[in-house]
Amino acid sequence: MSFDSSPQEMHILRAGSRSEEGTLVFLHATGLNASAYRPLLSRLRFGGEVLVPSLRGHGATTLPADPSKLTSWQVLADDVVGMLLAEDFASPLVLAGHSAGAVTALLAARRLPAAAVLMIEPVVLPRWIAVAAASPLRRAFVNRIQVAKQAAARRQDFPSREAARNYYKPKAFFRNWDEEALDGYLAEGLRDIEGGAELTCAPAWEAAMFRAQAHGFWPHLSEVIAQGKHVAILGSQGRTTFPVKVRPKAAAFGARLREEEGGHMLPLENPDTVADWMSYEIKGEAPPTRV
Repeated sequence: MSFDSSPQEMHILRAGSRSEEGTLVFLHATGLNASAYRPLLSRLRFGGEVLVPSLRGHGATTLPADPSKLTSWQVLADDVVGMLLAEDFASPLVLAGHSAGAVTALLAARRLPAAAVLMIEPVVLPRWIAVAAASPLRRAFVNRIQVAKQAAARRQDFPSREAARNYYKPKAFFRNWDEEALDGYLAEGLRDIEGGAELTCAPAWEAAMFRAQAHGFWPHLSEVIAQGKHVAILGSQGRTTFPVKVRPKAAAFGARLREEEGGHMLPLENPDTVADWMSYEIKGEAPPTRV
């Protein structure tokens, strides 16, 4: 599967062609970009068109990204809805994503004629966090989120692209990534500047993404399933953003669940396994996993 990119405000990688198999839209995780998922998506057994946008504030997308205005991931879902309304896409439509991209796909699915939503390691937080993140005391709460503090302090500039690769490769976060996934992430995740390269996803925006939790999860899952859309969730057995204790609740809502060995970055570390799961679920053939 080869990918071409679209030169527009919302950068979109495209592969495949229009067919009766429909359209797959895949959304990436916070801080990453569309190009990081080429190894995963190139392994899919899918004969339709694949659209992979880089979300606002990420990669080669140039939509305005003001960290001070971001309170939820709804604006990202709005971007995806707008993108698809401007596309002459073939049905059936499948929305899929990883981490923040998984939740964004769920939010977008409420307003689109999607047949299915496939979520890989969605970010599922306690309900009170969404309430607190939407309250007048929001700033006092979100400024204490540790992962946001870490993102805000992230290094942004490097003397060269090679220096950036040498910096990231040994880090625990990237250590087990598929080599092509890391290459894709860096190719789109860096822009050339005078004297070197800098991240296309600014640390301030990445931090804002982690703080922007006013959208919630469970009401949207319930709504999408009530609309008759197939929902499947892949969770890891290691470090996860989809807590094991809430998985039976998701199943009770009507989502089909599966667990795989690995951690939160499963689609970038083990693209074969995730592509296999996605390929079955797109066709509605994957067996449920007991959790």
